[in-house]
Amino acid sequence: MIKKLIEPNLINITIMQLLLPVFLYIGIISNVAWYWWVSSFVFYFLFTAIGNNVGMHRFYCHYNFKMTRSMEYFVLWCGATAGLGSPMSYINTHLIHHKYNDTELDSHGPVRGWKSVLYYFHRHIRPSETVFSRTMCKLIVRFSWLHQYYWLILLAQGFIMYLIDWKIMLFCWLIPASVTLWVVALVLVMQHDANGPSNTKSYQWFAFGEAWHRNHHINPALVNHAIDPTKIDWTYHLCRLVAKKGSIE
Repeated sequence: MIKKLIEPNLINITIMQLLLPVFLYIGIISNVAWYWWVSSFVFYFLFTAIGNNVGMHRFYCHYNFKMTRSMEYFVLWCGATAGLGSPMSYINTHLIHHKYNDTELDSHGPVRGWKSVLYYFHRHIRPSETVFSRTMCKLIVRFSWLHQYYWLILLAQGFIMYLIDWKIMLFCWLIPASVTLWVVALVLVMQHDANGPSNTKSYQWFAFGEAWHRNHHINPALVNHAIDPTKIDWTYHLCRLVAKKGSIE
């Protein structure tokens, strides 16, 4: 039981989501200086655009490019600190999604209904369903420690932030991480419609990219999802900023 609670799990993620009004209320009544709210936006950008879009999705799930080890760990920190899980849990869920997209076996998306904006209503992926791949094997070797002790590590990091300054914990972790979880879950629903994976820029402004989802499902190896030269894949350009020289077109 304890093992299940400290590994990435839907219950803990949902609790972190649902506490957003509490985090915002504490921030508002604390009457802090304006720059703390700017800090929250900066970390929201890091968690969503760099941690989720670039790191967890484009790098760990699809290895569209390479990074230096120091840059990889920074990108990993952004994704893991947001509450998105370990690379192992994220890639397993994502590969199941690609394999069974828009069916009852899909882990998230419209098939689970709009209630799936709460992670609790995503389909839990059992270890027996793991889509073994070369990438997954590498991640198991490298990050099994992060997966096994995920929430303990996250809470320990939060406690250190609190000891330094409670405002760092609130505005640089809790608020932006909770917002990131809501945004990522919302986009997971919006990326698919009645006809399957969709291309739409309606959520570009708050998700920082990942809009050309049909193109991605047709060819997951695409580095730039915006096949049409008149469109822009913002995540692709962020990937170019963090990628090792010569590893991305």
